[in-house]
Amino acid sequence: MEFGRRIFGEQIRREPATLKEQYRKFQYYQTKHYKLGIMEHDRLWEENDAIKEAMRRLRISEPEVWDERSFRISRAINFDIKKMFLPKDEWLQYENDVPYLQPFLADIEREHAEERHWKKVLG
Repeated sequence: MEFGRRIFGEQIRREPATLKEQYRKFQYYQTKHYKLGIMEHDRLWEENDAIKEAMRRLRISEPEVWDERSFRISRAINFDIKKMFLPKDEWLQYENDVPYLQPFLADIEREHAEERHWKKVLG
């Protein structure tokens, strides 16, 4: 899968080692979003300010990743309306589901922590 390779390099989830990871993989396959080709971070909407800001930064810094995300969402909506799934060979595998917003969310959390620190020190 070519998605996010430029941002993350060769990043593939390893086979779950702990019980918690195995349960997470089990939960992943209980949903139907992988049959629609949707990644976990595609399902995040602008629920809070951090996600909203991460999406804004993604749209600005990586427009091709933003376009791929938009395509996956529109394709999934189309298939869901028709009550259909992608062909089985196009289903998204757990190991290939890259959390592409994570670097942006980590930066935002770090910035918020720094801002709280300086408010505490100066305020």
